[in-house]
Amino acid sequence: MDWTALRMVKEADSQQRTAAPLSEVTPSIRDFTQFVTTQKQELSLIPALKRTDPDTGQAWPELDVVTLAQACDDTEVGAIGVYTEPSLFGTSSDDMRAISERVTTPLLALDLVLHDSQIHHARLCGADAVLLWAGAVDAPTLARLMTTARSVHVVPVVMARTPDELRQALATESFIIGLASPDGTLDTAHVSALAAHVPRQKTVISLDELSTPEEAEALLGEVDAAIVSQCVLEATDVEGSLTALMK
Repeated sequence: MDWTALRMVKEADSQQRTAAPLSEVTPSIRDFTQFVTTQKQELSLIPALKRTDPDTGQAWPELDVVTLAQACDDTEVGAIGVYTEPSLFGTSSDDMRAISERVTTPLLALDLVLHDSQIHHARLCGADAVLLWAGAVDAPTLARLMTTARSVHVVPVVMARTPDELRQALATESFIIGLASPDGTLDTAHVSALAAHVPRQKTVISLDELSTPEEAEALLGEVDAAIVSQCVLEATDVEGSLTALMK
């Protein structure tokens, strides 16, 4: 994912979004942390749903993301990710809301949070975890966003792409750290190098999309969970596709 492009979109969006009525925001009851944490003994997979891939130009305009999410829910996935910026991914918070009503697996809103109102909106639409980028906001803002997320039992996943960002992420004392490569394409060596500096007791998620068994093998023992996408979006047998990936 091009995180810089997403940041530009979200900066414009956060200025226009109105705050959700707090009386309507109910706390999450699905434990995202428990589902994705493996103590590095296994690799938990997080299928990420979208209708458009801005990096490759591929599109699945007729994709029934609710039915696909239910198929993922029937497997042993750690969580389900939903891209919620429609201008880039063709899926939205409305899709996440519809998915949330039909699955028991925790949902990760794959979007970039820059403002408290985005957290409340994501939770209204069923998110159990949100993504914060240590390099996108200053330390006081990051701390405030984490407090807001935790106030509604939404898990903040703090993302880092560089050693400097990782230091900022670790300074927040977040339990879950998300790691990504600077160019938005999975670099297992880069992710593993960053992961080596994360305290072992923390949960680590690889946020760049995993696509081959070789990549899965390289990340096994280094991180707790990893994002997968295309192998699920194009699968006729979701469980079989995920099993093949882990082989």
